[in-house]
Amino acid sequence: MPADVRPAAPAAPAPAGATKIDLDESLLTLVENWRLVVADLALHYGVDLYDPAVRGRPWPGVRTMIFSLLDSDTRLRRALTRR
Repeated sequence: MPADVRPAAPAAPAPAGATKIDLDESLLTLVENWRLVVADLALHYGVDLYDPAVRGRPWPGVRTMIFSLLDSDTRLRRALTRR
């Protein structure tokens, strides 16, 4: 094995009684549900994506907030949960 390649770390075990939620986290699905992204960002973070000050922010911070919506009970998470 080359020196710069490390084996992947084993995945952390899920807490007892936890079930894995199957989410569609594709970019296409986020865009299709953009109204929920905008609404949830406003509700959970007080962020108006159409505010010029927010539009002037670096994208990685906004992207982080968008994907963090998938980690809590939001309309976006419920819409992207595969049944």
